[in-house]
Amino acid sequence: MKKIKQLLMIALLSNTFALFSQQKVALHSNGVTTIFGGANPFTDAYSAATNGDTLYLPGGNLPYPTAINKGLVIIGAGYHPDSTTTTMPTILSGDLTISQDADKLHLEGFLLTGSISFTTNHKVDSVVIKRCKFTSLTYNGNRTNASVKNEIIECVITGNIDFSNLKTSLMSNCIINGVIANGLDMGISNNLILYNIASALYYHGAFLNFDASFINNNIIFRTYPTVQYQSELNTFTKNIFAVTPLVGSNSFIDNYNDVDFSTLLINQSGTTFDYAHDYHLQNPTSYLGTDGTQVGIYGGMFPFKVGSVPVNPHFQFKNIAPATDVNGDLNIQIQVEAQDN
Repeated sequence: MKKIKQLLMIALLSNTFALFSQQKVALHSNGVTTIFGGANPFTDAYSAATNGDTLYLPGGNLPYPTAINKGLVIIGAGYHPDSTTTTMPTILSGDLTISQDADKLHLEGFLLTGSISFTTNHKVDSVVIKRCKFTSLTYNGNRTNASVKNEIIECVITGNIDFSNLKTSLMSNCIINGVIANGLDMGISNNLILYNIASALYYHGAFLNFDASFINNNIIFRTYPTVQYQSELNTFTKNIFAVTPLVGSNSFIDNYNDVDFSTLLINQSGTTFDYAHDYHLQNPTSYLGTDGTQVGIYGGMFPFKVGSVPVNPHFQFKNIAPATDVNGDLNIQIQVEAQDN
């Protein structure tokens, strides 16, 4: 309860300032909260932060440090239009680079208009990227110094994913429009994989050069039987396929093959993510995964949260009078809901 009250106070400080004036970023460090304003509040707060600190970002388009090499918790106001009408979404325009010394970095609740990439052969462990939307994700390198124990959870990724310098990690409950390449010893679970392009470079499969991984409970919308290419020793279990996939040197166990996608999801068309779509299964009990929950993004350990609301207290409503009353008071109504995950 004490932690929830602290989160609520910090959220009120950072977002209430944003309602009235310029954007503010709250830095929470060792029980002390510092508010940063000015032209570059995110960059200034980042510069002052040390490993283990938390930054709370307001809504709006925010200048930001494009390279991160600290183990911080960075939480925005969210990215989904339906859940950010009060605060506006937190938008970072451009790319983001993550490098060494960013172990235990936690990113949550923002829209990045560009890509996230890890610098070549830098080992960055225990990174969590959660409830963010961005274009692509790349771990540059050749695993001579591989990152481990990363988690990509409940994200929307509109392009390709390259795990060349990552292993022993998890990608779960994400919506993915691109190829997932160069994985090793990965857990790929409860994702919606919409990739279906037959281009000269990536027509071979949704999984490319993927080895020794567990690929479970995913919805894989690909109308070509080459779901995987140049991939070995993977175990595909309880996935929903639009075709009967070519097995190759992999194990396919108890999957749902040749499923009619036109009647699978409540509201979905094409192969591009759309905020207006509803990716719930029409008949969830007909497609159960390895853990007994439904296949897809609303099952598993990290069910996709409606509105992709981040863990910080969520501003649901605000009403600010245009002028003071006869007593000189300004009527302000703000409704905030605490989040438990």
